[in-house]
Amino acid sequence: MNNAFITKEIPEDIASLDLSVLLREKVDKTTEIIEALQNIAGSNYWKVLEKNVFEADLSKAKSRLAKEKDTTEIFRLQGEIRWGEKFDLEKLLEKYRNELLGIRKQL
Repeated sequence: MNNAFITKEIPEDIASLDLSVLLREKVDKTTEIIEALQNIAGSNYWKVLEKNVFEADLSKAKSRLAKEKDTTEIFRLQGEIRWGEKFDLEKLLEKYRNELLGIRKQL
């Protein structure tokens, strides 16, 4: 199968869509997420959860990973650590800010 002409075979109804409308909706959604993350990061409740739940679980998983010999359990712990590291609000904020900048450049 020759895929060389796929980009030239765009249906007219899709080609006529105004991408700026979709991008503006994405900007609104991303801005709303950023504002929510900023409010959560500034609250005392988040600091309590971060200290007593996320950091504690993450440190337990890392110490268990250092001692573990079973490869299946090693992979599971690595996934748990990767999941636990996602709860760094500063990194999440940075990710969404970068996404917002990219969308605005497309507009």
